[in-house]
Amino acid sequence: MIPRTRNRWALAASGMLVLGVGAARYGRDAVAPRTFDTPVETADAGLVPWCAPGLEPIAGGGCFAPAAPSTKRPAPLLVYLHGRFESAAPEAELDRQRRVAERAAAKGFAVLALRGREGQCLQPELAHWVCWPASERSVDAGAGYVASWAPVIAEAETRAGKGKRFVLGFSSGGFFAVILATRALVAADGFAIAGAGPIVPTRARDEASKPPVLLLSADDDPSQPDMLQLGDELTRERWPHDVYSRAGGHELLDPDIDAALAFFTRSATEKLPLRPPLSQHVPRPHDPDVRDATPEPPVSPAPPRADLPMPASRPAEEEDGG
Repeated sequence: MIPRTRNRWALAASGMLVLGVGAARYGRDAVAPRTFDTPVETADAGLVPWCAPGLEPIAGGGCFAPAAPSTKRPAPLLVYLHGRFESAAPEAELDRQRRVAERAAAKGFAVLALRGREGQCLQPELAHWVCWPASERSVDAGAGYVASWAPVIAEAETRAGKGKRFVLGFSSGGFFAVILATRALVAADGFAIAGAGPIVPTRARDEASKPPVLLLSADDDPSQPDMLQLGDELTRERWPHDVYSRAGGHELLDPDIDAALAFFTRSATEKLPLRPPLSQHVPRPHDPDVRDATPEPPVSPAPPRADLPMPASRPAEEEDGG
């Protein structure tokens, strides 16, 4: 695994490109291969004002929320990778970002929400959506993204301290989290992957590069077959992992966030799979004839904060739940 130094998020060698099945509806690339000869530009040291209420724009382009004041330093750092969203309509994603930060901070985690790039979605109709590398076709772009995170990671760790580090990825961000874990592009103490699937080959660089992984899945999510497949592949590779499953569709709900936080805390001292389990629900395969039946939850208004007076965005549904 990449050494824990200031540059531990720097570039690491990635695997080879292989073909895969697209799953465009929930955030995976699904068109002909695209080359990435031009490296992803390094994030500048300026501020990117796209943060949800409760998070602060910090140098390097991320959004940061500190852990609860009672948390002993260094606080564990949770890196959140969002689902894809239309750049002109980020409200639903900002609500997810806010909820992740609020629930994590209350549990003693600092949060760093990172932003993908407009134009990374390979489908032409999503040219103005913000995505992450999310398929075998775009694996090679991952190292450039990781290299660009160095300034913002350094700033976040200056604020939180250099403690444990975890990654939570949803949908497009979940696929990218799979790339980060299986290609050992970043050093992390655990990964939680929601609504995504495998990026073949599912194989660790070496036995020491198998951080604990939690799979967050939902029965009526179109990604459910891929999540079940990812679980099978992790089992085949003897990769320590656990599963949290629920009824419903393609969304990152508060109980999902809580399950990820509990997993990160418990997996540090307990063997996997966890006993008692995070969920008693037994995952079932998604019925392709059933449309994602879970509507997005209503976006609750964010409570005002005196230290971060930022206006709340008006809620809006994402078109594809990605």
